Amino acid sequence: MKEPHPFLQKASPFMVRAPATWRKHWAAENTAANFATGPETLSEWSATFHETAERYPWLVARREGRVVGFAKASPHRARGAYRWTAEVSVYIHHELHGRGLGRALYDRLVPTLRAQGYVTLLAGITPPNPGSERLHAALGFVRCGTYHHAGWKFSRWHDVGYWELHLRRPDLPAETIVPVAEVWPKVHRWLSDSDGLEIRPAALASPDTASLIAALNRELSSMYPEPGATHFRLDESEVTGERGVFLLAHLAGEPAGCGAIRVVDEESAEVKRMFVAPRWRGLGISKRVLLALEEHALRLGVKRVVLETGERQSEALALYERNGYARIAPFGEYVDSPLSVCMGKRLAS
Repeated sequence: MKEPHPFLQKASPFMVRAPATWRKHWAAENTAANFATGPETLSEWSATFHETAERYPWLVARREGRVVGFAKASPHRARGAYRWTAEVSVYIHHELHGRGLGRALYDRLVPTLRAQGYVTLLAGITPPNPGSERLHAALGFVRCGTYHHAGWKFSRWHDVGYWELHLRRPDLPAETIVPVAEVWPKVHRWLSDSDGLEIRPAALASPDTASLIAALNRELSSMYPEPGATHFRLDESEVTGERGVFLLAHLAGEPAGCGAIRVVDEESAEVKRMFVAPRWRGLGISKRVLLALEEHALRLGVKRVVLETGERQSEALALYERNGYARIAPFGEYVDSPLSVCMGKRLAS
């Protein structure tokens, strides 16, 4: 019999009671994956929740009305420079391990933390724990170190391996951490039904467009400081009428990404200015914008889409390759640009 899908939501103070109850003795008495050596009281859990839940998300998974798992983030260290780093953990009822609940919870937790503005996530795993290690590796975490003989439990010493996941490029500046309540509804709605994203034409001079383009130009200038390595030019006349379009993606009303397409000849159109704000990366928005641009290219009557990206933009290269683009010879203004990577795709009518 197929198990029902879990219902995932932001935890409330009342919901903390369930994991506190089923973990109260089990974690202390049955596993070294958790370093608790005595019962964890509900008052301790409630106090931690109230101290951290505004800034760090607590999520729960419910099946048939019962809380069967939760995931949360917590501070790494107290000093101010650490505020963009969070530690993450996931706990599943011991009778339901191996059912995909941990992945389902992390698939909400990680995008929420990225949208808040966190940069680095850390997870501590007590080996041997191959299930947890596989889960974190599948999400992109890499092992970054080990604390040896860090905990004494069940009459022996245990190591703790630390795993890290970086949510933003290291050349981007830190941003203000946004409270959980501001981003969770947008992330949850988008991941639940994708209806929270609206993609529509916009003018290059609009304030929302200008803010995204400015962020894109700053990021590319930091990535490619060499003279002549960036190609920012795009005129309003190239993205209007029968010549092209500029699309702006709003996530629950907030400008989250953009992209443009301009006709270059009778057969081809070029994708330009593809960008998703760092807070909203990892949600699949760039793919949605790219598909919308391809659909518009077909309406313009072209049969082929080309683009230029850079050899240092591994995420962009992976996006285009996943969506059927292949490398082509440099064209137009990119012929003498050694850091450019040109790609193309024939469209199916």
